[in-house]
Amino acid sequence: MTEQDPQAAAEAPKAAEAPAEKPARHGPPIVVAEEVLNERGEQTAAQLASTLGTLALDSAGRQDTPWARVAAKELHAAAKKCRDGEMGMDMLNLMLAVDWVDRIQMIYVLYSTTNNRKAILKADLPAESPSIDSLTDLWEAATWYERETHDLFGVDFPGNADMSPLLLYEGFEGHPGLKSYPLNDYEEW
Repeated sequence: MTEQDPQAAAEAPKAAEAPAEKPARHGPPIVVAEEVLNERGEQTAAQLASTLGTLALDSAGRQDTPWARVAAKELHAAAKKCRDGEMGMDMLNLMLAVDWVDRIQMIYVLYSTTNNRKAILKADLPAESPSIDSLTDLWEAATWYERETHDLFGVDFPGNADMSPLLLYEGFEGHPGLKSYPLNDYEEW
């Protein structure tokens, strides 16, 4: 029989009663929807795969909107194929950036006004000095999206002739869209 430390024995019940670590966020757990395409989405995905060929690194989608991830250096070529090929993606519907801390992911939502179909192109950029070719020569709307993304995430867009601040003032320091940007006087509630 071993001798038990009286202090350790007294602290054992307290440790068992100690509350678990607080969750990182408040609210219900996040449920991520399955990546399942419907029939229309499968047709668009087949068209997207045919259009991109070996440029697509991987792909999936939800409902009627497929996506394909391409290398950042191939994004312009992939977008041009989607616009000029059988897909006829004549509209840049949305462009956004996501800060995953280890990388910046660029997401381009393309839309065909003649075929009434959507597809998404994704490209990953390094977190340090993110840069990707501008799409302003393909869609004029890219100018504003790229300026906004430059303001908020610090992504450079070689080929965009107007990179003046869109949301922030000239000389603003930092990029408030990044998770590393300090939120002064911020309180969770």
